[in-house]
Amino acid sequence: MPSLAERVVSDLRLLEGSEVLVFGDAGVGDLTRIAEAAGGFERLTILYRGLVTPVWAKALGERGAKVLRSHLYEHNDFLAVSSFDAILASNVLDGLLGKREFLGEAYRLLKPGGRLVIVQRLWPASRLKRKAFLRLIEGARSYRRVVEEVRILGAYVVLERPSNG
Repeated sequence: MPSLAERVVSDLRLLEGSEVLVFGDAGVGDLTRIAEAAGGFERLTILYRGLVTPVWAKALGERGAKVLRSHLYEHNDFLAVSSFDAILASNVLDGLLGKREFLGEAYRLLKPGGRLVIVQRLWPASRLKRKAFLRLIEGARSYRRVVEEVRILGAYVVLERPSNG
């Protein structure tokens, strides 16, 4: 069975030169594998929400990743429209008030044909309940659903921004 990083690399269709945006902590090992597939750490942009840069993000920043603070994951006007080939959202939805707005923001940031992978713990491992998560994904009509695996305690979903949209 492939590791999470191998699966994300495959599902995001990462190639040398892919620009990747990361919301949340996917783990240094997984992000290292993702960076290798994309062509280096300079291809990663990591957004964090806290007041202090997380230690893991600092470590990746020292290796070339762009590390930026985002007050709201749902609105990032400092990032250009259609600037990323791929987005990874790792366990961030449960802490957001604007979950639908987040999906809209990811759509805005993705290039046509780009993909969003959502890895999310579900209640009781987080505040986000399975039914609410399913409603959110079903409501993401702008995207094409590529993979939808929603289990009792977690979900793995791949959404694609259509090339014509």
